Order: sequence, then structure tokens, then C-alpha cells
Amino acid sequence: MRNKLGILLFVFVTFTTSLFSQGQIRVMSYNLLNFNNLTSYCTAENNSYQAKAGYLATIVSNQQPDILCCCEVGKSYQSLAYTISYILGNSLNVNGVTRWASAPASGSEYLNNALFYDKTKLKLVAQTKVNTDIREINIYKLKHLSTNDTLKVAIVHLKAGTGYESQRGTEIQQLVNYLTTQGNNDNFIVCGDFNIYNASEPAFQNLVNPSYLPIAFYDPVNQMGAWTNNWNFSEYHTQSTHSGNSDCFSGGGMDDRFDFILMSGSIINGSKGITYTPNSYWSVGQDGNRFNGAINSPTNNTLPSNVIDALYNMSDHLPVVAELTFNNVGYASESTDASFQSIVQNPANDELVVRLRTEKPREFVVNVYSALGRLVLSYSVQVSNDEVVARNISDLPNGVYIVSIKSEGVSVSHRVVKAE
Repeated sequence: MRNKLGILLFVFVTFTTSLFSQGQIRVMSYNLLNFNNLTSYCTAENNSYQAKAGYLATIVSNQQPDILCCCEVGKSYQSLAYTISYILGNSLNVNGVTRWASAPASGSEYLNNALFYDKTKLKLVAQTKVNTDIREINIYKLKHLSTNDTLKVAIVHLKAGTGYESQRGTEIQQLVNYLTTQGNNDNFIVCGDFNIYNASEPAFQNLVNPSYLPIAFYDPVNQMGAWTNNWNFSEYHTQSTHSGNSDCFSGGGMDDRFDFILMSGSIINGSKGITYTPNSYWSVGQDGNRFNGAINSPTNNTLPSNVIDALYNMSDHLPVVAELTFNNVGYASESTDASFQSIVQNPANDELVVRLRTEKPREFVVNVYSALGRLVLSYSVQVSNDEVVARNISDLPNGVYIVSIKSEGVSVSHRVVKAE
């Protein structure tokens, strides 16, 4: 039996390794700060959309995203369709670039969402929306032209300000209700400006701890806590790029984590062909040394100075980027039990970190096999709800391992790479 398991695991690892990294897609989420939207404080003089188009062009050229999810796309001049077309022609398809397309305009508010994508890699196959009392949540389905994998993207821009936690929670609950009717959130990301101050807010909890576990989302960098005005999260703060109040921009410096790219369990685990690329999540331009300060002072060496200047002048938010690997077949298997989910940190270093989530208490057996099918580690753990379990694997050589998790009604496996 052991020899047969070894052969199967060897074939499994060889097959998945050969398919790994067949397609890389970079996602960027960005609040464009009243782009073509004029107010009493954001005027044609201090908030020129023509000038902002140039700043956005500089940032996109530097970061090279394949999917661009935008909030605060306005229509003070002409229409939302005009603004989207203007961004396409003046920020994206510039300097000989012709790869960008956009989803049709959707939204009737003065601030709306918009999606842009690389048409040489992706095709928009469906588009819908979830209506809320504040703003609509836009949902897009994209197909990868080379691998045929599909990715669903929701763009949210939640109600801003303290005292509106309940309203933000209700907005997200509408998205959760939609996903519940779909039965899952396979290969799904939620991005945008959440305007939340800590992980305990209803809006965030509705996503990461929903009552229906199959639609749970995850923070790929797993930075939970009270983010606002907290130095411990300075590496992940996205607002504000300005230290002082100035015209259209919010001030106060970098001390809020408002902008996110959250991912479904299938992406974290790679069980449906698309996987988050480890260590690719970044608040662009953030070096962790900006706490309550501006993005450009003191000198910021994370990017060329013209890009840092563009980030400062473009918006009071930083964009967030993350990379996804497509056609990552066989990276993990799934449980048929909808009341259970497992997430394994990958790659692993000196510890194997497994998150087990269950709607009923039960005991799990975790077995770790080498690529040749040899059992190298086995342990059991009792979980009542949601538990993160870490085991020391510093004595194991670097390489590929299969983590098998079993319990009553549960049998899943994960491919994990141990690396320094």
C-alpha cells in the first residue's frame, strides 16, 4: 500500500510541478480619489483628471498589472463611460501599449467602480452587480485565455467614516447573501476601499467569518487586528499619502489600512486551478517607515522617485497589488464536507502552519508525506471551531510534501513546499 501511495504521490507532484506557473496575473486595486469628480474641495484646479491620468500612467507602467480594479471613478465631465474611456486612452493604452480593455460602465452615482484588464491574457465573460443602500458592488468574471481558468472579481467601495460600521456591515452582507445563493466563492477575490478600521468590524467579519463557511474569504498576508493608528501594521497601511491636509487629499499620514485584496479559500489553497503567489501582496510604495507620515518624506527608496511622486499626487490611497498563478492544477484536493475548511501556509519554513475551520467539534489527523510517499510526520488535533496549529519541521529537508488531513467526513490533501 505504501509503495502504491508513493507512486501516486510522485506522479501527482511531478504533474503539478510541470504545470506550475503556467500563467501569472497581477491584480491591482486602487482608489483613484475623485477621478473626474468635482466637489467644493476637489476642484478643477487641484483635482485635474487630465493630470491624474498622467500620474496613473506612470504608476501602471511601473507596476505592470494585468487587472486594475478602481474605486472613485466619477463623471463630472460627460458620463462614466467617458471617464472609463479617458483612462483607457490616457493612462493605460499609451506609449505604444494596446493591451488594455475595460468592462462596460456600471453605476449611476457620482463615484463608481471600474474594471480594466489585459485583453491579450483575459476575456470578460460575465458582469453583474449587487445593489446596496450606499453604492453598488460590481462583480466581474474573467477567463484566462491560455489556461481557461475563470476568476471572479468583486469591487467594493464601502461607506466611509467612524460611526458607519453598521452600514458597512450591511453592504457586505448583501454580497454575502449573493454568494450564499451561488453556493460557493470559488476563485473569487474581493478588492477595493473597505474604509474599515479593524478586523472586528462587521463588514470584515462578514467576509472572513461568514455563517456559511464555503464562502469565507482570507487575507493573504494574515494581518488581523486593529490597523488604524497602529504602528505594528505600518507595513500594510494604505491611507493617507499626505501628512497634512491639502485641498482634495485627506491628511494625517499613513495610519489606516483601508484597501484590500481578499481571496477565497480555493485561491489560497489552489484547489480550483488558481493560487495566490506567496509574498506578492504589497501596498505599493509602502516600506513600513511611513507611520503618520507622507509617502514621499523622508525619501522613499522602494520605487523610482517619479513613481513615488505620482503616488503622492494621484491619490490619498496607495494601490494594493497581488499576483495569482493560473493553471496550478492539483495543488490541493477538496473536502466534500461544506462545514469544513483547511488552509495550509505555503511555502513552509521551519514550521508547518495549518488552519482548521469546522462548524462542529471534531478530531483531525494530520499526516505529512514526502514526495515518495514516506510518512514523515503525524499528529492529531481537537478543533471546536477555528484553530491555527503549528508543528516544527526544521529537521525535514527542503522539498515538496503532501499534507493529508482526515476526520469524520473529511479527507483533503495539500501540496506544500518547504524552503529556507
